[in-house]
Amino acid sequence: MANEQTLLRNLHTFNVTAKTLSFTIAAKELHLTQGAVSHRIKVLEKSLGFNLFTRGTRKLGLTDEGARFYQTLSKSLNTIFGEIEDIKSTEMSGEITVASSPYFASSWLVPRLKDFKRRYPNFNVNILVHEEQQQFQKDQVDIAFYYGDQKPADCFVKPLFGERYIPVCTPEYAQQWDLFDRGVDGLKDVNLLHALGSNVWERWAKHHQYDIDIFNSFYCVSHRGLDLTGALNSLGLAMGRYYFVQDHIKRGELVCPYPAMNTDQTYDLVCLSGHEERPKVRTFINWIDSQL
Repeated sequence: MANEQTLLRNLHTFNVTAKTLSFTIAAKELHLTQGAVSHRIKVLEKSLGFNLFTRGTRKLGLTDEGARFYQTLSKSLNTIFGEIEDIKSTEMSGEITVASSPYFASSWLVPRLKDFKRRYPNFNVNILVHEEQQQFQKDQVDIAFYYGDQKPADCFVKPLFGERYIPVCTPEYAQQWDLFDRGVDGLKDVNLLHALGSNVWERWAKHHQYDIDIFNSFYCVSHRGLDLTGALNSLGLAMGRYYFVQDHIKRGELVCPYPAMNTDQTYDLVCLSGHEERPKVRTFINWIDSQL
């Protein structure tokens, strides 16, 4: 057993040294002295019966045998470490509470949670949806997703992505009103879909200097996201957020007859300061990173 442990230790030392081609850098990474790294390599070479490195005065290189051995070894170690991570992920368990707006939850977060369940089958997830920003301690929220330009105090904030607004409708609706050919003139006849409390149509028209009456013909919904549902059912023209409508556009379910408007606001992942290092919170944050 001792010999096997020594061999595994020396194989790992060789893998790091071959990757860096430097005894000095390998020693720092392994928290060893340069002499200890060199000694391990010599012991390994003696065990294998061939040289792994060509040792020049200024540069370290791999022999042909060493390069061949490194290629095989690195693949094997990557497989082993990958299996360890999968096993650790599978064994992780717990419960995490996540808060977001209904729009973010239904359009971005929930469609991706299938992957989280696959990776962490023993994790349970609570999803709270509110339009207002969460009070962590009051609602016992572990992680929240905010949209805006105001960053909450005393919190860990991880920016996710920016956003831009883009008017969308079905291809059938655009064809019905000939929007691609008529341009701005077509806005006089379409039904604009508004979300209660949002002035995005007003800001969009001002941004592009369009002289239009945004309340000439309209429907207004009380929950953001219902306007997009209306657009998908050819009820009119909705102001979509690009990250939430891009899949519909790629599938040809929605088209963009008019230009987009950029915004300085961002989507952020937020938790109480210091809680980002808690195992279950760190697990969820790392998963979010993989989705970006």
